[in-house]
Amino acid sequence: MKEAHKDALKLDLAANAERRKRLGQYFTGVGLGRLLASLAQAEQASSIIDPMAGSGDLLASCLGIGAIPEVLAGVEIDEIAYSTCVSRLPKAHTLLGSAFDPDTLSRLQVKAWDLVIANPPYVRYQSFSEKSEATHLLPSAMQIRTDLLKAIQLLPSLDLEDKRLFTHLVEGYSGLSDLAVPSWILCAGLVKPGGRLALVVPESWLSRDYATIVHYMLFRWFDIEFVVEDEHAAWFEDAQVKTTLIVAKRVERRETVLSQSEGAAYCHVVISAAAASLDSPIGKIDYQGGNTEKNFALQAREWLRNASPQSTELVRARPVYLKLGCKNVIASASRQKWFAAMGEKPIARSEGVYIPHLIHEWLSRQSTLPAFETFESQGVAIGQGLRTGANGFFYADGEQKGSTVRLRFSGPLIGLVAEAPLEIARPVLRRQSELPTGFVVSPEITTGWVLDLRQHALPEDRGVDELASTLYEKMPTALADVVRAAERSNFGTASKRQKVWELTAVAPNIKPATRSQPARHWYMLPSFAPRHNPDVILARVNSTTPTAYLNKGRTCLIDANFSAIWTLPTTKWSAPGLLAFMNSAWSQAVIECSGAVMGGGALKVEATHLRRFPVPPFTDPQLRKLDELGELLATTEAERVEETITQIDTIVAKALGSDNSSTSELRDIARAGQAQRAKHKGR
Repeated sequence: MKEAHKDALKLDLAANAERRKRLGQYFTGVGLGRLLASLAQAEQASSIIDPMAGSGDLLASCLGIGAIPEVLAGVEIDEIAYSTCVSRLPKAHTLLGSAFDPDTLSRLQVKAWDLVIANPPYVRYQSFSEKSEATHLLPSAMQIRTDLLKAIQLLPSLDLEDKRLFTHLVEGYSGLSDLAVPSWILCAGLVKPGGRLALVVPESWLSRDYATIVHYMLFRWFDIEFVVEDEHAAWFEDAQVKTTLIVAKRVERRETVLSQSEGAAYCHVVISAAAASLDSPIGKIDYQGGNTEKNFALQAREWLRNASPQSTELVRARPVYLKLGCKNVIASASRQKWFAAMGEKPIARSEGVYIPHLIHEWLSRQSTLPAFETFESQGVAIGQGLRTGANGFFYADGEQKGSTVRLRFSGPLIGLVAEAPLEIARPVLRRQSELPTGFVVSPEITTGWVLDLRQHALPEDRGVDELASTLYEKMPTALADVVRAAERSNFGTASKRQKVWELTAVAPNIKPATRSQPARHWYMLPSFAPRHNPDVILARVNSTTPTAYLNKGRTCLIDANFSAIWTLPTTKWSAPGLLAFMNSAWSQAVIECSGAVMGGGALKVEATHLRRFPVPPFTDPQLRKLDELGELLATTEAERVEETITQIDTIVAKALGSDNSSTSELRDIARAGQAQRAKHKGR
């Protein structure tokens, strides 16, 4: 397979590796392309387009399985890849330009297509610049959104209401998303009713919040037929994340995203790396009659029709029911502004839970589906820790000596040392490397300190008016010297220098004076919120399934590297109870299945994931027992931790309507997820 991939490119990959990375180019290869084209029934399509054609792998793959379309077209923005595509497919109508550009789209012979097949670029907008060495200037994020809004109006496959709703989708997708998100929207809009959409996508599309808008679009305008997973991240040698293939058939717009018939399902296929030959990801699967990919597609269609699990050493298939998928999309999307604009009804807080498919299958095996609630509906809040915007100033290493802390600064202020009273130096947990061996974070184990100068001002700032001199205390001399040194320092880069008060997250600290309040200065952090010193924390980026830690007495400030959980006055939960629950087999399996897998195999767990966490219906006695076990977990010796966790699992299992023996399967699910992610390390 890899040899065919290299032959298909006909480019010097070593010389162009960095350039291709900036452009998000991971060319598909004809072996993988034939598999996608076969699943999408390309041989039946009379019109086929790849709007991000690259070197033409996918279009060539369609022809390779016997497609004879009346119109074959491609669009490519990079001149080097475009030239390769034109040479390779002289009969195709290939255009040089941006597929989002209405002028480019207007030059296509057809505007609505039987098959739109693509491997969109997976690159952040921030990678785009005039220095990207692309011979065709790459559009900015704003330009892509503006062009896409215009392009939608040109697409005959969308009626007036479709265009209105697609406009909301384009206006609503996150500016932090990959370029792939607007690419998916464009590709979907090009598919005529009854046609098919066939995409190569990163595995992260299943869990990243910014992809929720794409899930919504697929569920409302398409019947998803296949999601095919690269089990061992083997399809793309130079990509850092696993890849999936998606095939979906365009249908009439549904009235709501929940308008799915009972029993409707797509076929989720997992292909082992052991199935690959030199020229195909499934080349070692033995089929009679030659064409491996087409035979595989026929078998997959049978799996889709039968909606029954299949398993061999090389391939596993299972039905994924769309009702559950749609509910998960609503749980993810209900807080986003575009959701209401799509005409969807608001949901109750208790309904906004996300149950991953593997977890749903486990529940089905237990013959139980509890009435889950969200943390929020139970009086537990979720957020993210403190973001200073200038860690090199606000954060310092330090050692407490009595009522003062000796601070040592780093970054632009490296080498500076100052004594600070405890009313100014506050203990802070900054990063994962500072986490303890147990389950409790406290000032006794922290080495980080944050400068809390909200009530102190430089002498020159206090002297501005009487109000400032009255309400602000004089800043200690040693710290005033640090502040002035920071004002002289470069907090940017060598090529782009920045003053500390120019930093995006620092500038909002500055507030003009009012009649009742003196001016606020850049060195004064905003007021601390409960999310900054919560009850329980989890690291946002994890190499293993994250462990929950108790912030003892809420005495430590917690950095934005951590997701934060804290109790509200109305809740029945206690901080130790949350600690116990978040370290249970249930919680770790759910987190493993719902977090976002990053390049290199890390698992990202955001506050948004935790807000839709499925919390079982605990009784008051069960919550009291979790509280006791959480206290025990926080104080127990290491050799007794496993015993305590087992007792926690027993309580959670009862709330789930299961038994303790079944929770071992949940641990297996979490471990399997960790093992899969571990295969990404070092890629």
